[in-house]
Formats: sequence, C-alpha cells, structure tokens
Amino acid sequence: MPPETINRCPLKAREEEIMDKALEMMTAQGVAGLTIDKLVANVPYSKGTIYNHFTCKEDILTGLCNRSVQNLYDLFCHAASFNGSSREKILAIGYAYMLYSLLHPTEFMLVISAKTPSIFEKASDKRREQHLALEHKLLDSILHVISEGLTEGDFKLQNHLSPAQVAFALWSMCFGTILLLHESLDRCSVRTEMKLERELINHANLMLDGLNWQPYTQAHDWNETIKQYKTDLFPNEIRQLKQLQTT
Repeated sequence: MPPETINRCPLKAREEEIMDKALEMMTAQGVAGLTIDKLVANVPYSKGTIYNHFTCKEDILTGLCNRSVQNLYDLFCHAASFNGSSREKILAIGYAYMLYSLLHPTEFMLVISAKTPSIFEKASDKRREQHLALEHKLLDSILHVISEGLTEGDFKLQNHLSPAQVAFALWSMCFGTILLLHESLDRCSVRTEMKLERELINHANLMLDGLNWQPYTQAHDWNETIKQYKTDLFPNEIRQLKQLQTT
C-alpha cells in the first residue's frame, strides 16, 4: 500500500467518526441542534481538527448527504441485480429507496435540508462537486435499468419523453410517496389509512402501466415479486427493519 494511502486511512476514519457523531446529535436534536461547538464537546478532537476536515456546519451536513447518496447508489445497484424483468428491477429500486428511508430516516430527511441554498451554498467547493457527481451516478443507476427495458422491448419511449425524464419522474414519485407516508411524520385526512409499502407499489405500478412497461400490473403476480425482494434481495435490510420496529 502506497504511503499516501496509509496516511489517508486515519484521516478518513476520523472524518467518518466526526460525521457519525454529528448524525447522532441530529437524530436526537434535529439539524438545529448541531453546532460546531456542541460537536467539539462530543468528540475527542479540537475545533481546529474538525475545521481541518470541514469548513463549517453546512459542510458537515453536505458530507453526510453525500455519504447517504453513495449508500443509496450501492443499494440501487444491488436492486438492479434482481433476477427478473426490467420492470421488476425498476420497482426494486423504488423498494430499496423505501427501505433506506425507514432504516435511515435522519439521512433521508437530510437530503431535503442539504439541498437548500442556505446549506448547499455554504458547503465547500469540494463537497458540492462531490454531491453533483454522486447525484449523476445515482441517476445513471436508474437510467441503466430504463435502457435495459428499452433494449429488451419491455416498453417503448413516448416521443415527448427522454430516458432522463422517465428516471426523474420515477424518482420524484418514490420520494414524494415516501415523504408523505413516512412513519416519522404525523398523518391526517386521507393519508391516515395508507400504508407506505402498499402505496409505493401501487403508485409505481400506475406510472409503469402508463408507460406501457410490461409486464402490466394485472398480468403479473407482484405480491410474489415483493416476497422475493424481501427474501432474496434485501434479507439483511428486512431483518434490520424488524429489529428496529421491535425496539
């Protein structure tokens, strides 16, 4: 291992430790509860050491957001490896997104605040550039499955749509459904009787049927596909989720 790689290892570990503690504080107190001074009081490092890694609180938040996007990318790629049709794979990505939001609610919600100008514009150029590159990579993981669906003839792209627009529409639908029905939020009116997993699958199938992406909802046993997601694709995540729900 080259010397420069060895030297980076403890620096990276320290950076991860700082972000872990910041995440722990936000989980308990919210974003407003995180300050550099409070963070210094909870880690074995000086303020100067923290500033060697992060330029400001907003830089930490963006770093956490970037780590979350990287983890999502890994999960999306795993979802896309599902042994099934392209439609089952694209639905698996949406299911992975839901699981991530339930297992890591603070990180999921952080994406919203980290994208606001008041935070993003204060982050370092390095982390802003990393964020844009990671978002592009995340979108590419969705585009890859869309390209597979087009190549396999599972659906045809309508003239007024591009693959990127389809990917963005699916991403937006999943994000909105998860956000509105997330268990960390109070529910009211029509949302009271809605269950996140069921509605995510319903909304995704409505959209995919509208794109004429086969197999259609009525022509496939989607309950069996969901069972395979749980047993074959995401057994570890399902086990972690059950553990969280019983504590």
